[in-house]
Amino acid sequence: MSPHPTQEAPLPITNTLFPPPPAYWQSFTDHNIERYEALSGSSFNEPGPSSKATNGDIQVDLSEEEKRELEELKVRLDKPKAQWVEEDGRWMCFGNLFSTKPTIPSIKDIGLPPLFQTTSEPNEALPNLLSSFLHTVLLLLDVLMNSARTPDEMMHAGWAHEGDQYIQHLSNLSASMMIHSNSLRKMQSEATLILMMEREIEERKKQTEMMRRKCKEISMNIRRLKAARV
Repeated sequence: MSPHPTQEAPLPITNTLFPPPPAYWQSFTDHNIERYEALSGSSFNEPGPSSKATNGDIQVDLSEEEKRELEELKVRLDKPKAQWVEEDGRWMCFGNLFSTKPTIPSIKDIGLPPLFQTTSEPNEALPNLLSSFLHTVLLLLDVLMNSARTPDEMMHAGWAHEGDQYIQHLSNLSASMMIHSNSLRKMQSEATLILMMEREIEERKKQTEMMRRKCKEISMNIRRLKAARV
């Protein structure tokens, strides 16, 4: 879905760190904004019905050509209709599709084989996945250090390259660890918030202690000055 469906040719998405902006940014020129305000009778930044319009309708004293021009400017300059995104549940931005209700895919959703027959929490499954990952890496290194095999041996084994089964298993383990890690984002946010609050409390304690020392120092100086005057 595009907020400006009438745009003729969107800019191509290039493989760059910062993709180009949508093509419709070129519509927001000073001339277009001035014409929009003159024809609609309202400010572009704070749109509202003018004395010659009712509920945003086109002014009755406009010519047919001006009415068409105002309709074109409304399409190009008015804010996109948010209800369209809510109804469809998704929108496009810089060539990527986003959902209004993002979900974290499960291992089953992306077609990975179940690596562990367990119902343990993600924080409990991650150590097992990491242990299996490191063990598979050692097996792959052991295979790579062996003597080279002939093509016939590889063909009969059903592998294009020796160690393919370990590489595939490492890929499955990596994807599984990423899924479990994403499931821990809520726990990570809570732990981060707790850590920030603890640091703020500790900083306030330090500031309070510093103020007490300063007050004590000022009080001692005042008593010393009073004693000197006597």
